[in-house]
Amino acid sequence: MLSRKLMGRPRIEMPLSRQGVLDVLSLGRYNHTSARPGLSEHAHEGAMEICYLVKGHQTYRVGAREYRLNGGDVFVTFPGERHDTAGFPEEKGVLYWMVLRVSPSGGGFLGVAKAQGRALLRALRGITPRHFRGSWTMKEHLDAVTRLFHLREDPVRVFAMANRIGAFLLEVVASAQSARSATPPRPLQPILAFIEQHLDEAPAVSRLAAQAGLSVPRFKARFRQEFGVPPAEYVLRARIEEARRRLTDGNASITQIAFDLGFSSSQYFATVFKRFAGHPPGVLRNRARGEFSRSKSGRKI
Repeated sequence: MLSRKLMGRPRIEMPLSRQGVLDVLSLGRYNHTSARPGLSEHAHEGAMEICYLVKGHQTYRVGAREYRLNGGDVFVTFPGERHDTAGFPEEKGVLYWMVLRVSPSGGGFLGVAKAQGRALLRALRGITPRHFRGSWTMKEHLDAVTRLFHLREDPVRVFAMANRIGAFLLEVVASAQSARSATPPRPLQPILAFIEQHLDEAPAVSRLAAQAGLSVPRFKARFRQEFGVPPAEYVLRARIEEARRRLTDGNASITQIAFDLGFSSSQYFATVFKRFAGHPPGVLRNRARGEFSRSKSGRKI
């Protein structure tokens, strides 16, 4: 496991190429307890980026398409592809990202023989789909690299980091291949529709477990395994997403929206909203009204 010191840091950047793992331009990890500003549009020339969401949710966009990640998901962008978080913040949760050089000059990829290195690179470049379910072993490998990075420098340490990264990349390729061959069933998928239909009631976990025909402990475990977050947090996030929609599209007051979605007070609603959205609900309401006013006046938005 990671040390408490590393776990408590909101963001860690590890320039592995400077420490001998030449094909990994950067490895990063965020551990956000509340939302942070999202990513602006950018691209990586000559490099691909692999994101592994340990827990929480995160939205990314490539071109006009948005991808919604749940805990345990992998998301890949390829060299030169422009991508961002589609106006969403970096959300509450834990995420690793790796920027990987896929056009290495000379030598073997990650220090392995040229033929094997080229084979792994071909497999990485050919990954489809770009968004798929990963494995929890990926977290073990990336946690190990993070620990090793913060140890005293020596050649064996670099070798160990490269081996762990290679194992992680093999897991990524295998998970992508599994996603292509079959879509794993999600027995609890109907529960998501039930949650959406009962957001105004803020359904309790015990009610959701009964709806699924499971005990509360078993339901919690299965829900987290399938969707990457505890059921109570999923319900809270869904209520915040509905609040976003009502703040943008409707005329109800912030207080009314708070009570309609089952929050005990507008103050508590504002606190929770800011934790997940990165700003108070009034900011979104004012922004939406300002854009509507500009479009009515004929000014370009």
